[in-house]
Amino acid sequence: MKKQWDKEFITLFNRLGGRRSNWEVWNDFLTMAAIAFANVMPTPERTEREDCYLSIIRSYEKEEQEIFPQLLSVVTMAFEENPKQDFLGNLYTALNLNQHQKGQFFTPYHICEFMAEVQNGGDLKAEVEKKGFISVSDPACGAGALLIAFANSARAHGVNYHEKVLFVAQDIDATAAKMCYIQLTLLGCSACIIIGDSLSKPGFHPDNEVYYTPMYFLNSWRFCEKTRTEEISANGAVAETVSEVVIEAVVSKPSVDAAEIREAFLEEADGQFSFDLLTAS
Repeated sequence: MKKQWDKEFITLFNRLGGRRSNWEVWNDFLTMAAIAFANVMPTPERTEREDCYLSIIRSYEKEEQEIFPQLLSVVTMAFEENPKQDFLGNLYTALNLNQHQKGQFFTPYHICEFMAEVQNGGDLKAEVEKKGFISVSDPACGAGALLIAFANSARAHGVNYHEKVLFVAQDIDATAAKMCYIQLTLLGCSACIIIGDSLSKPGFHPDNEVYYTPMYFLNSWRFCEKTRTEEISANGAVAETVSEVVIEAVVSKPSVDAAEIREAFLEEADGQFSFDLLTAS
């Protein structure tokens, strides 16, 4: 019998009520979980985000602090058991948190599955072999259900989405974007999640905040195209050279060196991610 992870999450979540609204607790959980994942890598925003994290967790009592890693553990186990779901999006609705964002509607996961299969109707593996990778973008990602469905569809078509798919998501609502970030991180997606208005400030606008999944940093070198050029040497011989060009139109390179991060990851963590989750110092 499958465990009802949603009910376990809600039971734990309700223990944090009383002094704060559900909306505040939900956003605190999302922010701290997102920072815990993002700060695995030494990005320029790391110190600022760590300060934000500590400010939030220290506002809770010791007994309350211990509940947050349990919540994240439940989300992790839910995806471990069933990766084909929008777990946080469903909880968001079940807790009636969508009432705080009037007009916000998350597409049901089964509809997202259909849309993903339509998108993957061609020979996906052939496209990957031709280009080396494929990219998928959702400019109004919500909690990421469509991208989750695309990842599962790609896997069903024999494509390793961890390494061969670049996910780019954007949403004007920070709450939704963080849900998307957490879920894509847990699924091991190489993804960039952008918080900002897709219409007035699309993509990597200076005013937008960007969260990169840890898997993105390990695989960013894959998301480039090779261009071939011919050079004529002094003796008239023609030599072909191959150079790699990062696809700026698809994704902007973070202001950190991905190669240095991979090296640090391998040296310091022995190839294992270590998430120091939600505890106050």
